Amino acid sequence: MRKDEDLLNDCLVSEKQLCSTLSTAVTEAATPNVRQEFENALNNSFCTQDNVYKEMATKGWYKTEAAQQNKISEAKTKFSNKPM
Repeated sequence: MRKDEDLLNDCLVSEKQLCSTLSTAVTEAATPNVRQEFENALNNSFCTQDNVYKEMATKGWYKTEAAQQNKISEAKTKFSNKPM
């Protein structure tokens, strides 16, 4: 049903945004206890996002293509040579 697909897509987009927001909160937390709470919430959000993605993929509502090996190698080279 299209309605179910739309609902799951909305959930996925929302979880991705929540992950981004919580990631910022982790880096800006003022105390270790607050940071830990944000980290826990972020990990929960990662799990929820993954579950929604898997459900969509199972139903064929989220399709991905396998990366070509040469593109994987290029990305590894590009990011492994970056100075920190």
